[in-house]
Amino acid sequence: MTNPDQITVTRTIDAPIERVFAMLADPDQHHVFDGSRSVRASETHTVLTEVGDVFRMRMHRDDLGDYESENVVTSYERDVAISWAPGQVGKDPLGHSYAYRLEADGPDRTAVTLTYDWSAVTHPKIRPMLPMVSREELEQSLKLLAEALLAF
Repeated sequence: MTNPDQITVTRTIDAPIERVFAMLADPDQHHVFDGSRSVRASETHTVLTEVGDVFRMRMHRDDLGDYESENVVTSYERDVAISWAPGQVGKDPLGHSYAYRLEADGPDRTAVTLTYDWSAVTHPKIRPMLPMVSREELEQSLKLLAEALLAF
């Protein structure tokens, strides 16, 4: 059964799994493959290495203007999976998350599954704004990730 509070997209990328994971674990690279075009830049400049790592991003959305998000890494399994939950700076995450799952498809190709999940959001002012990204924007993220890995 499909979760109505999730969007999942998958794409096979012509890059080894280690390179794909390295890009995902580097917040300085996130603006390069953001299909929603809301990520502007990393404020943290550190590579993610474990669950609980926190990184800040400068963001922009037409409906919200410029803002900063604070993201907490919620899963980390090197070359397999990484996810994070965004929120306001200094506050707990809002309950939505971005999760990447990787599977090798030979030595130089990786199947990447990206899931945006907002099922844990309960805030009455935030719920009506969700989902904050569309299926098309998530698909664009994987397309941009594939293109960025050609030069990474």
